[in-house]
Amino acid sequence: MNITIEEIDSASMRLIGHAPQPSFVVHFRSAAFSGIARLVPALESADDCVGVEFGVEITQGSVTQFGVLEQAAMNAVEALDTPGSFKVTGMLESQSLPSDPSAQRHAFIMAGEACFCLSEEEMGGLWPEPGSTVAFVAHDVTLWDEAL
Repeated sequence: MNITIEEIDSASMRLIGHAPQPSFVVHFRSAAFSGIARLVPALESADDCVGVEFGVEITQGSVTQFGVLEQAAMNAVEALDTPGSFKVTGMLESQSLPSDPSAQRHAFIMAGEACFCLSEEEMGGLWPEPGSTVAFVAHDVTLWDEAL
């Protein structure tokens, strides 16, 4: 997904990830949605990010209120009052089935150009079929610069 950074809080720097990377709280916009999230940029200076367009991958700290909708609904991502939280309605596009049966299964949910990867655990143990319309709330959303 492509985003443009409108504002960045350089004082919010926090190292995150398996190989710790600096991240910052940003206000962003995209064709799919806008709001506040944490950005992990490839750029060295946080201030260089304002006004720049990034290709990003989306992760979330947690998911609540996951459900499969009976009727098809318009794909949408809506910023909630809690910064970093978004209400997502989208279509389950595909699933990854691990070769190791004990490994976690994942589903890829598309809402416009935004793609969310959810584990079976995040979906409350549900395993909807591809093409299903689902809704959930993603919390602590992080946008990872694809250039990393």
